[in-house]
Amino acid sequence: MAGPTFDGELESLTSRQKEFVSEILQKRGLRANKVIVETLGQAGDNYVANVKKITAELDNGETATMIAKVAPTNEMLRNSMGTVVLFGNECTMFEDILPRLKDLQHVAGLTEEESFRVPQCYGTLSEPMNEIILLENLKDSNYEMLDRFTPLTNECVREVLKSFAKLHSLSFALKKKDPDTFESCNAKLQDFFSLLSANPDFRNLLTNVEKDMISMMDRDYYKKAVRNSISQLAEQHAKIIKYDRNSRYSVVTHGDSWTNNIMFRLKDNIPVHAILIDFQLSTVASPVCDLLYMIFSSTDHSTRHQHYYEWIDLYHSELDNCLANFGLKANLLYPRDQLDADLRRYSKAFFSSSVLLFTALIRKPEQAVKMQKSMETSKDLQDVSAEIMTLDLESMALFKSKVEGLVDSYREFGYIE
Repeated sequence: MAGPTFDGELESLTSRQKEFVSEILQKRGLRANKVIVETLGQAGDNYVANVKKITAELDNGETATMIAKVAPTNEMLRNSMGTVVLFGNECTMFEDILPRLKDLQHVAGLTEEESFRVPQCYGTLSEPMNEIILLENLKDSNYEMLDRFTPLTNECVREVLKSFAKLHSLSFALKKKDPDTFESCNAKLQDFFSLLSANPDFRNLLTNVEKDMISMMDRDYYKKAVRNSISQLAEQHAKIIKYDRNSRYSVVTHGDSWTNNIMFRLKDNIPVHAILIDFQLSTVASPVCDLLYMIFSSTDHSTRHQHYYEWIDLYHSELDNCLANFGLKANLLYPRDQLDADLRRYSKAFFSSSVLLFTALIRKPEQAVKMQKSMETSKDLQDVSAEIMTLDLESMALFKSKVEGLVDSYREFGYIE
């Protein structure tokens, strides 16, 4: 029987990937005549993958949708973005680790509300140059992605922290009940920043970008805070991961929880549940890595000033509640004083991460297009660094505001002098 015909935005799909989509539809028992491919989001929403909506027109007149994460085929882009590692990590999460965590929840008899939920994965293909991941379309379940230019609200953060607590509690439970499987997870997940730290071209790129950032800041106070931040980012994270791999407090982390990697179900415009998506930077690390990354990259100073300490309280109490499902206690597995110490200890690295991420968060779609083309056509990363800080006045003002707010929060919480 001939497969379905493909129509739409097919430029980023290889023949093998189209064949794989057909195989997955057949495996799901869906007889499709036609498959329509549409690009999701806008430039700047995702630099690592092409995200597509797959709509299958079925024999019975109905339609079925999936989300496809498609790896780039441009060699320069693949090398600069670490495509093989990042897609490999996400395939490992969806094929090996998340199903194991789901089994733990099932054995514990958790309800859907109590469980850590992720998009259903229909299939992964990790063949080099043909990488693709097919996932549930969460919009069909009334989840939506928020505007990356708008800081997350207190209500949003609280829902994300609950999701972190569920994920981390499952990791602690797996480590306690099945340490061999946990160690297998540890070995399979590759740390992206450790690889970057070994790349002198990437280190030079960060150094050049940092110089440009410092020149943009108006006051010496903020210039001082940015100096020796992202230029040391790769080494900071590699050092953290090296230590964390064998730490008693380490868990499987999401690793990249900024606004575009979280979807929310809203009720009367208030978030009532958060789902984490995009597990390409997942690794084994301290739980605070997820907290620091999300809070300082995706909220603003005013909201942090009002709620930061209650957020930390909420996370630890939720972690304890989730661990209780497995007969475990947070005070034994991850005491509150250890959480507080880790927040301080890891804060420098996540200051650097946040500053670097701001360069993507503030980029308008037309600027993001230029950035991606630079990554695809440049012969080396030196050319890319010049494009990163080429911003219009409005974007530059937004970037400076975010950095200043970050510095102000760090000073308020005692993470910098």
